Amino acid sequence: MEIDKKYSNNLDNKDSIGKATGFFLFRNVVNNYNDDKTKPEEERKNIKKYGRVSCILSLIALFLSLSCLISNLVNLEFVGFSYVLMLIIYIIGGFIISIILAIYGFVFGVMQVRLNRKSIGIIGLVLSILSIIASIMLIVFLII
Repeated sequence: MEIDKKYSNNLDNKDSIGKATGFFLFRNVVNNYNDDKTKPEEERKNIKKYGRVSCILSLIALFLSLSCLISNLVNLEFVGFSYVLMLIIYIIGGFIISIILAIYGFVFGVMQVRLNRKSIGIIGLVLSILSIIASIMLIVFLII
């Protein structure tokens, strides 16, 4: 019986590994979001943290994808190893990292809009969609 109590207490508490892993401690953010949803309406109206995070992540993603896109469109002639290196940078930095940040920015924007419909959440959503479009344009221009 005592072992069952210890086991159930460990399940109720968050593990120490879960606090230190995950992108932006996403599990803890979801728990904080659930706590924010249960707050009274007056307190929920003033919460803007999810929209701020959405805007920050989306702006970083937009900067990465647009910088890679512009450097690709400048049409510098790379040959050999430098061409392969620039192609890897375009794909990893301009596409993969940018898409991941934009998706997280989109999720945080949706969280903000669902929480209290603040305009900063909508701005974060628009910025994340623009960064996704810029990343897709980068891949299109790499193929062409």
